[in-house]
Amino acid sequence: MTDVPAHLPHRYPFLLVDRVLEREPGVRVVAEKLVTFSEPQLQGHFPERPLMPGVLLLEMLAQAGGFLEPEPLHGAAIFLAGVQEARFKAPALPGDRLRLEVHAEGAFAGMMKLRGTVSCEGRELCTATLLVKRL
Repeated sequence: MTDVPAHLPHRYPFLLVDRVLEREPGVRVVAEKLVTFSEPQLQGHFPERPLMPGVLLLEMLAQAGGFLEPEPLHGAAIFLAGVQEARFKAPALPGDRLRLEVHAEGAFAGMMKLRGTVSCEGRELCTATLLVKRL
């Protein structure tokens, strides 16, 4: 649907959005991330029971929020400026197909407020309100 590398400045190994499923610029984005055993983050977190770090679930939501922008970022970036009300309810494991859903809740002082949810097969893994700033 959307060319992810053309829209976001992130690259491997830190590009954490695989594809965009639905997009209403300025309103809502639904994206996807497939967690694989080969993720570099999982090599040491934790070797005996790998799981995606919670802070990277938040980063996935922030990156998905970049698709709220109507145009590709072209050298600019979306920076995570704040995290509010983050809740981690279950781990993201290798083999999980994560659904990243982000809604714009408003803008002020050059920042955008987003409400995001990471889920897998209907299970909510993480919810958070994020403040992001385009630089």
